[in-house]
Amino acid sequence: MTDTEEKLKEISIDGKIYDLKKFPQFNNTIQRSKLIIGEGLDDLYFLSYYLKSLDIRDIEVRYIEGKFELKNLSSYLKIFNNFNLLKCFALVCDADDISAEEEFNRLNKIFNEINTKDPVPGTNLIFPDDINSFSDGTPQIGVFVFPNNRDKGRLEDLFLSCVNDKPGMECVNSFMDCVSNLEKPPRIPSKAKASAYLATQYETIRGIGGAAREGIWEFNTDELNKVKTFIENL
Repeated sequence: MTDTEEKLKEISIDGKIYDLKKFPQFNNTIQRSKLIIGEGLDDLYFLSYYLKSLDIRDIEVRYIEGKFELKNLSSYLKIFNNFNLLKCFALVCDADDISAEEEFNRLNKIFNEINTKDPVPGTNLIFPDDINSFSDGTPQIGVFVFPNNRDKGRLEDLFLSCVNDKPGMECVNSFMDCVSNLEKPPRIPSKAKASAYLATQYETIRGIGGAAREGIWEFNTDELNKVKTFIENL
């Protein structure tokens, strides 16, 4: 078992979460011809419950536990014993402190290195020409960079855009104004703000993945239209 496999705890199939300890047969065997790979567990939970809300039942979601890099991405793609059965797969990740286009170009270089230096057996992974399209290869490949496939930021920024007008945000904004004046304010304001909003809820919720699970994340909002279109194009 690889280090990557040991880190993974859950996957999502057709909008349902499966514990890999209880379903070890899913560990390195893809269950659907459409696959989305995220960077972490929050990605898995958000996508799983969002897919369920859209009544989309033919997509599998997994995560890699960490920023997409050459070593972990190449190793991860090689753990599957039936990768060649995929018709389409997508990567979803955070832009973090660069633009979505810059992150897309970074991933393009990684895939070029995988193909030339450390290829996945039996495949030629053709990367899409631009961030808003899927490649023509088999499997087709697409990329969505949070928060909106354009700006810098992360999944927390997308979450905040969906709950921006909800009760409690006025308190959260006051809190953020206060902590921004600290000698060492939060390094990633959107993560701090998302955590502060979750702290306003009647029951304590951990993480924005938990917000998706508990119905705190507002899915019926225009802010998710780009993600919806991307998923529907898989």
